Amino acid sequence: MDLSSIAGNINYRYQQSTRMQIGGVVSGLDTASIIDKLMEAESLPLQRLNNKYLNYTNLQKAYKTLSEKLRDFYNFASDFSLQSNLIPKIATSSTNVLSAKASAGAVEGVYSIDVLSVATNSVLQTRKFGETFTDESSVGDINTRYEPKDSTVKISINGSEQTVEILKTDKITDVIQKLQEGFGADTDIDISFSDGKLRISSNKVFQISNVEGNFTSVFRLNDSYLKKDGDNYVLESSGDIGAYSSLKTISDLQISGNQTLTINGVNIALKDTDSISTLVSKINSSTANVVANYDDKNGKIVLTSKTTGDNVINVTSDNPDLINKLGFSNGEFTLGQVANLRILANGYSQEVTSRTNDITFNGITLNLSSTGFTTVAVSVDKDKIVENVKEFVKKWNELTDFIYTKLSENKVTSKSEDEMSEEEKLQGLLKNNTLLRRVFEKLRSFLTTKVDGKSLADLGITSGDVGKSFENTMKGKITLDENKLKAFIDNNGSDAVWKFFGNSDGTKGLAVQIKEYSYQLTKFNGEIDTVAGVNGRLESEKRLLSKRMVSMLEYLQKKEEALWAKYSSLESALAKLSAQSNFISQAFSSNKQ
Repeated sequence: MDLSSIAGNINYRYQQSTRMQIGGVVSGLDTASIIDKLMEAESLPLQRLNNKYLNYTNLQKAYKTLSEKLRDFYNFASDFSLQSNLIPKIATSSTNVLSAKASAGAVEGVYSIDVLSVATNSVLQTRKFGETFTDESSVGDINTRYEPKDSTVKISINGSEQTVEILKTDKITDVIQKLQEGFGADTDIDISFSDGKLRISSNKVFQISNVEGNFTSVFRLNDSYLKKDGDNYVLESSGDIGAYSSLKTISDLQISGNQTLTINGVNIALKDTDSISTLVSKINSSTANVVANYDDKNGKIVLTSKTTGDNVINVTSDNPDLINKLGFSNGEFTLGQVANLRILANGYSQEVTSRTNDITFNGITLNLSSTGFTTVAVSVDKDKIVENVKEFVKKWNELTDFIYTKLSENKVTSKSEDEMSEEEKLQGLLKNNTLLRRVFEKLRSFLTTKVDGKSLADLGITSGDVGKSFENTMKGKITLDENKLKAFIDNNGSDAVWKFFGNSDGTKGLAVQIKEYSYQLTKFNGEIDTVAGVNGRLESEKRLLSKRMVSMLEYLQKKEEALWAKYSSLESALAKLSAQSNFISQAFSSNKQ
């Protein structure tokens, strides 16, 4: 007989006999069936214990489901009973000067706000580090980004094309003259070089491209765009041609060896092989409280303080040459300013300053965007309060409906255990359960609780169907009259709703009381845990059952082995008798002859 399924329920290592048992060879008896029938009778007490064990297990699961439902309501009540969630207030700004958000403690009313200044970040810009070129500079000298090459440039104008040879030995004045000649006499053309940029203006649409060489890259025209300026079309260098590429290294600045740059007291280790791009990355990954960028167009490193306000950006180094070559020695520093605003509320004017643009005043958080005047109106979001209370009613009804159903439902009898779902196995296990009945009655008693002299009915929440049966009252269900709740808010103020449900001045509101009761039920070593937890009464009963079941399993295993041994002895004895009978028969036959 296979008892492994029962053994598995109690985690008992059950090993069925691996010996091949063959019975009835001599006697012709169905030994296996006989032994199975005998063992079935012997195992009936074990089956009863197993059924009891499984029932306890399912009962634990049923209690766990109850605990989860109560815990869900506990979590909801914890959030619901917070003043900021239950009594939300809204703040509305009349302009885009600022945005406003009101906390639950915000004072209602209209605030006149004049934003005199907004908080800004401090900025330190280095001077340009690179080369300065003039009209007399040669093309071959412009090696700050690319190594110049002799180039053939194609100028396209209204379908016609003209090529121009630009040599490394040409001066920038020569380049301007060659380009002007390339555009032709019938084109109104103006070409100039100023502040490191080549500017080409024409009354006709044109395009300049390389046939050979890298002229457009050297003069930064390859990443520039033709744009309309009045009646003319203009193409201009995208940046200063003397600004170093971000790929230039510290050694390219004629600084060798390892260096240390200190920003706001934070040391940043540099190698002479580090590029400008790497330098920026190291600054940004440090704790110097600044954001670094490389202005590729103008050849400047820009440091911006991460926080707004009057922050000083201090850059030093043991090597003055590093500070000088990077352009920090005579850079341009702009000190960040603080936010300043004047607030008029209830006839009283106050001036407020802040290092940030997020300012809290009377429970209102103001996020400044620009200077200017605005008004902020703070009011209670009455519709949101109603929605919150409706959600409370819904959650309450879901909980009480679940408990009432569990108290009254019957077990499933139309299916076998194997055919049932997990939910069906648990059905009816808590019917008329003493603990569950006590929980249900306690919850239902909360419906008549008064807080500060007020009850649920005062807020428009009632139990029972007026003029009909009291089925809802029996089930602990409640309904909400939204209009009555709104009238309650109008007459008593929004805080009265929170005082009833929340925790005000040391008085525990209804939601807080229910939350605390739910916690007492579901906490470790709480009422449910002491019954169905790992150290609870049901688990203790299961441990006692499992010990008895182990003893029975061991007994049945030995019993089955003994039965097989007896029937094996019977077969052996019958085999000997058969052999003796055959011998006697053969002897008689021989004597007759």
